Amino acid sequence: MDKAQKTQKKWLFYVVTFLCFAALAALIVGVVAAFRFVYGVTFDFLTLFTSALVIFSLFATNFLILRSIGKGDASSVVLTYSALLITVVASIVCLHFDFAFAMPLAFLPLLLGTDFDKHAALSSHLTSISVVAVAMVLFFYRSEKFVFEDISLQVMTLVVNVGMGCLLIFLIKPFSGRLRVLLTASSVVLSFGILGFISAGAVGGNPDLMQMITVGVSVVVGGAISLFAYFCLSPVFERVFNLNTGLRLMELCSFDQPLLKELEEKAPGTFNHALTVANISERAAYAIGENPTLAKAAALYHDIGKMENPEFFTENQTSGYNPHDELIPEASVKMITRHTEAGAKILEEKGFPKEIISAALEHHGDSSVGYFYHKAQNITEGTLEEKGYTYPGPKPQTKINAILMVADIAEAATRSVRPSNRDELVTLVDNLVRQKMQERQFDECPITMAELTKVKEAVVNTLMGVHHERIAYNTQQKLKK
Repeated sequence: MDKAQKTQKKWLFYVVTFLCFAALAALIVGVVAAFRFVYGVTFDFLTLFTSALVIFSLFATNFLILRSIGKGDASSVVLTYSALLITVVASIVCLHFDFAFAMPLAFLPLLLGTDFDKHAALSSHLTSISVVAVAMVLFFYRSEKFVFEDISLQVMTLVVNVGMGCLLIFLIKPFSGRLRVLLTASSVVLSFGILGFISAGAVGGNPDLMQMITVGVSVVVGGAISLFAYFCLSPVFERVFNLNTGLRLMELCSFDQPLLKELEEKAPGTFNHALTVANISERAAYAIGENPTLAKAAALYHDIGKMENPEFFTENQTSGYNPHDELIPEASVKMITRHTEAGAKILEEKGFPKEIISAALEHHGDSSVGYFYHKAQNITEGTLEEKGYTYPGPKPQTKINAILMVADIAEAATRSVRPSNRDELVTLVDNLVRQKMQERQFDECPITMAELTKVKEAVVNTLMGVHHERIAYNTQQKLKK
């Protein structure tokens, strides 16, 4: 695709997106107008158009913020605005039935904050609050029951929900388990229920105990509804948008997964290799503060593409027959390197999260397949270009995929070289990482030298534990023990 086509596609995406925002804004204003019409309240066209324009502007501003933080792709935008629409419409329903203090405004920060991205969640949360504020103005517009104290309390409730949502976003860690989300969210909701109780007395001017209790309890009820909706709808969002939630990752790590069972059946050597790499990756990710469950899941599926031709990989060659003996080096390289793209294709077809797919695609980067390159060089006259003997890439784009690259080559090399003690293993891992650095495989991911040192240490410690039975210590070491 040339530059002109890319530009055209980009502008088409913008046009379609903004048209959708206009439709959503019109829908929200239409829902409010329909609810108000039930009570005989009608709006002139200018009021409706102005309200829709304000909401459209809020949506567009939030979209531009999402684009700036790398969450402006089609899937992320649909996810964000689906959650936003659910939150806003549910709040409008609460306004209609005079349950304004119980608006479930915490649903969006719960869903996006725990399962998506915190910065995107914060921006979208503030957008949803602003849209509800516009709807609230429409509800009080020409209302026969307009009381300044009531609208003051409802505005106070919005402010309380702003604080509640922000705290939920930053307190609940990504990939948290359901129980942790429940306990943390419940504590936050109860705390803000108390805050709502106190604030109702301060805003009212003339403290009314029943009113204070009503507001405080309603805030808690709204938070509870948000939490209930999160637990009910998050599995749906997980499947539809391939979100990497803690529960989803734990499901993917289960050996009951059909794809893992298929790998074990078709390529048992690769399956065992993946188990060891998963163990290494999990500990290495923990060492540098990355998500260990994501690292483990990525490692379990990183070589899933080898199922297509398992006999071409040494870990599955148990009979002594090696099909590469009958192939020219160029053909062997193609059979070896295609497993990254094949694995990514399989995972994409099965609906796996994009982080797992990228791990399958990037864990070799564009490294050379050294053995077959040297084999070809030995039978070729003159200089042979290395370009045709490399993996297709891309290079690792994340720390998790960099960890997986190191864990993968370290496990394979240890199985081949069989170091006799820890010092030899440390030297082996150091040399492997240095080689990848010379190939500039880590240039496109944000991993630091300090983190690579921690990763190497975790790799060595794990491999010492995994292969302790076969690493033969010398006699003097045994006597000392």
